Amino acid sequence: MNDFQLYFKLGWQHILSWSSVDHILFLSALILVFRFSDWKELVKLISLFTLAHTSSLLLAVYGVLRVDTQLIETLILWTIIITALSNILISDKSLITRVHYIFSFVFGLIHGLGFATDFKMIIAGQSGKFFPLMEFALGIEAAQILLGVIILTFILLLPKFTRLQMREVQQIISGGIAGFVLKMMF
Repeated sequence: MNDFQLYFKLGWQHILSWSSVDHILFLSALILVFRFSDWKELVKLISLFTLAHTSSLLLAVYGVLRVDTQLIETLILWTIIITALSNILISDKSLITRVHYIFSFVFGLIHGLGFATDFKMIIAGQSGKFFPLMEFALGIEAAQILLGVIILTFILLLPKFTRLQMREVQQIISGGIAGFVLKMMF
């Protein structure tokens, strides 16, 4: 396996593992207010998130940013709660889209710092960090897009099998995400 495949696979696996449940919950909260017809918006949101967390990860890996890991882990949980609550409180599609763009970037910076410790362990002892980081980020991006398709499929099928309207499904799932994360915190 060449280096590209290795780091891509590590990024892919990092997202699609139980240890990244916080990342999966954030991504779910971020995209569940959209539909497949909004696919361009979704790709932009996910890519903006990847750009933000790759940027902060890059700064952390090169030692430009040094942060308290425990603080970052707590902030990551708060990003999920805030995003989930925005889904409950904001019903205007245009407004929630703009809010989620902001969340995607700002909260992406925080999530990237959460990856820093893991990634530093992965590349320990290597002189070159940039290309492995980009390959890792591409794996994350691909996994996030796949995860987005799975999440949207599940969410869009729920109203067909329940008597709930889509807005109710979005609010119930958002409330469940916020409640689950609060339980994780305490």
